Amino acid sequence: MQQAEILSIVERLLPAYHAADFETVLDQVVSEYSPTAKLLVKMEMNRQMATCTKKIDLRGRVQGECREFTLDGIQHWLDDVAFNAYHKNVEKYGGYTEGVWEALVNTRNNYRVMKQRNGAAAQAGTNEDHQFCVEPVLLGYDLKRKENRLKVASQVEMKLSKGQQIHAVTVDLSASGAKFKVPAAFNYKLGEVVDVSYVELAKGSKIEDVTSDLSYRVVGIDLCYENDAVKYLRTIKLSESDLPERIIQEALKNTSQRVRHDNQDKIIRARTRGYEHTFLKHTCNLPVFFSQHELKLVLMTENNKAIWQYWQDERNQQALSSLFHKERMSLMAQTGVKSTSNILYSFKHAHQDKSLFYSMMVPEASRDERKLFWHIGARRPSWKAFKLHVFELKAEEREELERHANELGLDARELTHCGVLQELADTQSASDYLLTEKPQLDSKVLNKFRQSRATDNRVLSLYFDACTRRREPRYKLRSPIIVTTKSGQQVEGVTTDISKHGLGVILKDPINLIAEDMCHINFKELQLYDKSVPLNKVSYQAIRIGATGKQLQLKLEHISDNSRVAAFFEKVIRHNEGKLIEKNEILPSTEVLEGLHNILLDKVVSVPLFFEKQKTNIKPKVIGVNQPLADCLIPFARLGSERKFALDPIFKGRTNTLIAQPMKRIDGIGPHYFEIYINSMLLNERTQRVQTRLSTEFESLKDRIQFIKKAQTVGRFFALRVSSTPVFDPITSLLRQDLNELMSISLTQARNLEKEIIGIVGYSEVVDITDEVLVRLELTR
Repeated sequence: MQQAEILSIVERLLPAYHAADFETVLDQVVSEYSPTAKLLVKMEMNRQMATCTKKIDLRGRVQGECREFTLDGIQHWLDDVAFNAYHKNVEKYGGYTEGVWEALVNTRNNYRVMKQRNGAAAQAGTNEDHQFCVEPVLLGYDLKRKENRLKVASQVEMKLSKGQQIHAVTVDLSASGAKFKVPAAFNYKLGEVVDVSYVELAKGSKIEDVTSDLSYRVVGIDLCYENDAVKYLRTIKLSESDLPERIIQEALKNTSQRVRHDNQDKIIRARTRGYEHTFLKHTCNLPVFFSQHELKLVLMTENNKAIWQYWQDERNQQALSSLFHKERMSLMAQTGVKSTSNILYSFKHAHQDKSLFYSMMVPEASRDERKLFWHIGARRPSWKAFKLHVFELKAEEREELERHANELGLDARELTHCGVLQELADTQSASDYLLTEKPQLDSKVLNKFRQSRATDNRVLSLYFDACTRRREPRYKLRSPIIVTTKSGQQVEGVTTDISKHGLGVILKDPINLIAEDMCHINFKELQLYDKSVPLNKVSYQAIRIGATGKQLQLKLEHISDNSRVAAFFEKVIRHNEGKLIEKNEILPSTEVLEGLHNILLDKVVSVPLFFEKQKTNIKPKVIGVNQPLADCLIPFARLGSERKFALDPIFKGRTNTLIAQPMKRIDGIGPHYFEIYINSMLLNERTQRVQTRLSTEFESLKDRIQFIKKAQTVGRFFALRVSSTPVFDPITSLLRQDLNELMSISLTQARNLEKEIIGIVGYSEVVDITDEVLVRLELTR
């Protein structure tokens, strides 16, 4: 009998070793073998089941950090994989035996085992130096902290609700909770109550009741994606004991240690907030706020203004209010429902010089109506696919906004929901929507998806930063004028405000103008002040026309003839500084921005990436994540090491396409978008390989569909939409405030943080579009 056969039989017989009828079971299993074979099996079982007292020291022998553990009265130095294997095998063998010892010294990450299994090259492969490793920053995590936490790695004994006794390690402690690193061998449940004893701290502690058991409730279970041998339990304390507080006080023995600990926590928090501010200032998504079914507030950034402008008609009037109409929002913003999301398809249709918007949410249409909408809309240059996420605002969030939002003329008490409008697709992928057969329906059935042209001017739009967006100040001035269109229509009116290059106007009668049309202004009264300047026929371009056709915003045409006009207005403004009243721009205070910051970071629906310049190359440095980790990020977390994410499958070989070209510092440049298809190949639920391709890298549609089907068969398929854009000014007013506070703690740390944030030269945002891609290609299972 071969040794492999003996070990196979032993493995099958282990559960019956201590049974009374073990000899009978053994005879049945080895009945077809010789008596010698039976003797060899029995000897091997006795050897593996023999009690072991040997210490195990894996320092320098495994790929992983080792800690000292006292298990069954014996001190060992084990890494996380061996620690998990210990608990699994102790249950299997019924105690610490020779079989357990062998399992621990032959774990999969043991250098000797790796070398034997795959040769010397395998070991080198495990330490591959990824070029695009990024550090994760947990977005919004510090917002939930009501107290400081002490980072301490100390061994504890934990008793699960089923009576299982396990060994765990603390990650951090606070007065009301704790985070523990536990072996993955056991089944943990949310809401489970566990009893914890701080056995290692008891050895050197002077606290009398330090060995007392404390009850904790499990409120979160986090996977460790780079090491499946451990999990993290986030818990809150149920016991009324103040033992954790006294443990923390003892660890921070003097005032200087306590101050150092508190300051370190503030430094970490300030750095996290620095990336959070930069993310919110550059996000490509459009945050919106509702009062039940009515849109009230929109937050703008340089990168999401394309979405804002998309929903403007020929008058530059917003159609977002009609996009979020009452019937649609009654599905999305239901009282008591924490969050909802749905896909929206849209396109524009020009009719009699008017822009008509058509939009359809998936539940609003039958399958044939949706396909007809695809076929008609996807052939137009205005085709878009969006995802609308809606979240119900908590009472404390509304209260926080209410304290300061009145300064904006906004009643925060009315706000009930927050939403995020997220673009998923445009004309680059429009051909995908034409693959299905066009249904035999009359196109008139789509009229019910045409939006109303009624506009709501009560929607407030703010930039997520307290700095002006105006190129020049505006001043209130009422002066009679006559506006003449290209068609010869003349309408009298008055100016409401002026600037060097702009004009606000109210007319007596509606005028026939659309955005970007040219017109002429006759300044009847101002002409009298300087007859040498031709103010009777000044060319202006229409920027925005009010819903009634009587309110205009105009921009001075950039031609040489108008240089004297601009100089005249500059002279008028300068000579009347004490008389002209500047028209204030509505800017949010830092308190309002702080409230919006806290609300939005609890509702992140995309993944921000921040890039820095290293010598001549731009590389990703930090990735913003949430707990639990988004499914599409898990493969990259598993490929990384030292708690970093390896993004090589996305960027390696594509740096010019995804980074260098779209992140060139060109004024006015908008985000570039790319679709990336991912095949995450699995073996025993472990990521073995990640294969990625841009949608433009497929030779044909058939090639692309085969890639998706293969991914669904051998692992998991993901589709990501990645944006890339340069960053010109990452510093926000909120970050300036945080830096000022940090200076009082550590000037060096404040300078380092400022330098780090200023070093951000590029920004990307990753959106998971897997479901939408599978729907449009009809590959859903």
